[in-house]
Amino acid sequence: MTINTFSLYVANRVQEAHQIKIDLLANKTNRSSATIRRAIHTLNDYLPLNKQFIVTESTIINQLSYTEFVHFIQELTISDFSTTGEERLQFLLCLSMTNDFTNFSKLYELLEISQSTKKKDRPIFSQLLQQAGLTLHSFRGKGVSIIGDELTLRIKAALILSKIIEIDEENKIVPRQANNPCEQLLYSLINNLFDPIAEESSLHQFINKHALTLNYTSMKFLYVYYSLSLRRQQLTHFIDHRNNVPVKIHEYRLFHHEQEDFALSMILASLDNHGKIMYPNDSLVITCRTQLFSYVEDRIHTTFYSKEQLARNLDQYLYKCIMRHFLNYDFYDNKLDDVKKEFSFLYQLVEYCYQRYLSKKITLDEHQLSTLTLIFREHVLKNKIAGRNLKKIVIITNSAKEKSNFFSQQLLYYFDTQVIAILNINELYQLKYLKFDNLMTFSNRISTILNENGFPNIKVNYYFHPTDIDYLTKLNFSNNSHRKLIAADFVSEIQQCPSESLSHYLKDTYPNFFV
Repeated sequence: MTINTFSLYVANRVQEAHQIKIDLLANKTNRSSATIRRAIHTLNDYLPLNKQFIVTESTIINQLSYTEFVHFIQELTISDFSTTGEERLQFLLCLSMTNDFTNFSKLYELLEISQSTKKKDRPIFSQLLQQAGLTLHSFRGKGVSIIGDELTLRIKAALILSKIIEIDEENKIVPRQANNPCEQLLYSLINNLFDPIAEESSLHQFINKHALTLNYTSMKFLYVYYSLSLRRQQLTHFIDHRNNVPVKIHEYRLFHHEQEDFALSMILASLDNHGKIMYPNDSLVITCRTQLFSYVEDRIHTTFYSKEQLARNLDQYLYKCIMRHFLNYDFYDNKLDDVKKEFSFLYQLVEYCYQRYLSKKITLDEHQLSTLTLIFREHVLKNKIAGRNLKKIVIITNSAKEKSNFFSQQLLYYFDTQVIAILNINELYQLKYLKFDNLMTFSNRISTILNENGFPNIKVNYYFHPTDIDYLTKLNFSNNSHRKLIAADFVSEIQQCPSESLSHYLKDTYPNFFV
């Protein structure tokens, strides 16, 4: 039997957890236990005996290191791999974006898919594309291409391609190490797409000029969108209209083409930026934030002293939600799956307020409501914490800004720490410029990768449980409970600070005391 994406996903989850209950995995994937077992048995057919997954009556146990798991995937060939119809459509879409025409028959030969499957796929593809307002069009004697709204095509292709690339230390695009055979083949066919991206490229000059500090996922998406835009313009496929966006946006100039630049401005407005605010004040955003803020604050015990900061955080996230819904895309983060369970009361407040007051104005899904819940929970923690920062921590995570900010604030709530940086696993080279005491992560996979590459680290759960608190306490993390300042030292210190800047000094120096 051949391996497919689902079997690799199962292997990924088991490898990350080291061992996992079959029922838990079945519930997580919405598949039967028998399906999970079949997937593991298929994987074991490709592994040496001493590296095979151990399957007991109730549990799957991993014997692969992460490096071995990645090597196993890299050694698979397209003959070993069974693609789904969705994967074949995505493959065709990406090729359609980088070439005027694609030979449908040769594509299926490359994927080692039968011509009978090709005949079955075509009407299904046409139906799926029609739902997105796109068309699979044949050009006699040349091949096929997917045509439709140009911005929609670029966004869909960028979402696919940004998942199979990484950005290295020199800001160059490289293939993701864990790409499956289908993804490896796709990258090999389109890798020259990324040639224009170099240190001196217009994109990097643009990023530096506007001081954009996008998070890693957003930066990958921007790189791909920019590359696709250049290729599409070379193929004379331009964006030819301006959208009537639901919120105000800042307009940027990069392509020197009005409609292309406006589309880029919409993309930038939807991305995660750690630096300056990338959006103007907007009445729709402010109205939604005010209703949500008031509703939640009136029903919890915590007083938000950090009202301005919380309002900015909510504005920024709601703005992105509105833009991503308008552009019909989002980035998935599995850390959001358990928010509803972990913070049920707060989630229910956010969800009810959305359904009762906001749903006619904006559209939010369950994961976006979960992120809003984490933003509120972060500030609940922030307005209760006390203590001085002692240990300097660098957090390594692939999660987006809102999720990592919540984790940071949770850490500050329990322990005397200072989070000096939050890095993606592909940004470890930045560690040589930082002074820190510990690396911390909430991912088994990332912890394994760090260990295998000689980076000692501390792994805890994303949502702190008593076991995590006990574990960090045993590692000599100072608990924040009931900590005090030495009065004489504190008075001496603040007397040297001018009165007009004293408030800012206290907030910056003692963020766990003053908001």
